[in-house]
Amino acid sequence: MLVKFCGMTNLEDVFYSLDLGVDFIGFVFYKKSPRFIKPQEVKNILKQLPKDTKSVGVFIEENENEIISIMDYCGLKYAQVYNDLNIQSTIRAYRIKDTLPDKVYDGLILLDSLTAQVGGSAQKFDWSILEDFCAIDRAFIAGGVSLDNIEAIAKHKPYGVDLVSSLESFPGKKDPVKMKNFIDKLRSTK
Repeated sequence: MLVKFCGMTNLEDVFYSLDLGVDFIGFVFYKKSPRFIKPQEVKNILKQLPKDTKSVGVFIEENENEIISIMDYCGLKYAQVYNDLNIQSTIRAYRIKDTLPDKVYDGLILLDSLTAQVGGSAQKFDWSILEDFCAIDRAFIAGGVSLDNIEAIAKHKPYGVDLVSSLESFPGKKDPVKMKNFIDKLRSTK
């Protein structure tokens, strides 16, 4: 199971995530988010990272041209989108309440909770609905994933997990102890 730490706002948290072996690093470009980061800041962070870092831009309301422009400017590898845009290297996000979508995008997907706040809400959806989900092997599970419930999510064998608020000291700043404890527990989970 791969790990994506999202809502990154500073180089220190990014470096520590990579030291822990995190697979994907996410940056939020949604201006209403408490984890919003400007493209210039992301560009400055990414130029200090290994070229093979799997960096993800999270886009909520931006159109295709805006997304492509930000991705090119920053040097991002993936775009996580909450709409039907078909941008190269897309992670298509679906907001889940009670049921899974009837049809899902062919590439990587992310299943998040349907809440008033888009992303970072710490609210989980009913993971029992994942039991018969045929696309779980290419899905990141987000929304409420934490140290306390990693065993519950691991039994579904998703492609990965996406964490934001459960790792924070406050919105936009990660807690290194929470980050390390999560990775240690994940590695010990069968």
